Amino acid sequence: MSKKKDWKGTEPVARSAKQRQIKEEWDNMSPEDRKAASRRQLVGFLEMFQGSEPIMVLNGKPQDHSPMTEEEANLHLALFDGEIEPTPEVRLTLAQLEAVRWPNNKKLQAKMWQAMEDVKNQRCDTPQTEETE
Repeated sequence: MSKKKDWKGTEPVARSAKQRQIKEEWDNMSPEDRKAASRRQLVGFLEMFQGSEPIMVLNGKPQDHSPMTEEEANLHLALFDGEIEPTPEVRLTLAQLEAVRWPNNKKLQAKMWQAMEDVKNQRCDTPQTEETE
């Protein structure tokens, strides 16, 4: 239960005319158009994360921001486009890139260690094939 006064929960809220128009446009889009729009939004976010200016401002104070590398952004985009599969090795690469950006973040370090375990377990589980002649 929320302690916030007058909390509406999951009840639908009234939309403004602009919000209704945007939702109607989204509902009328074909699946291909939706994917293209989502990709454009992702590219915009990735470009913003690569910049050096602060992304968030809380209480009038810009928050710390560690810019994303172009390699990490391209990897996220390739995953979105389906050009590469989200294998444990790819997840490990992403976790390593994030850990480099935020070296003091214990959650990201744990994510990297878990990805390393997944890669190690995958290598142990796959049978070694030897070529016999």
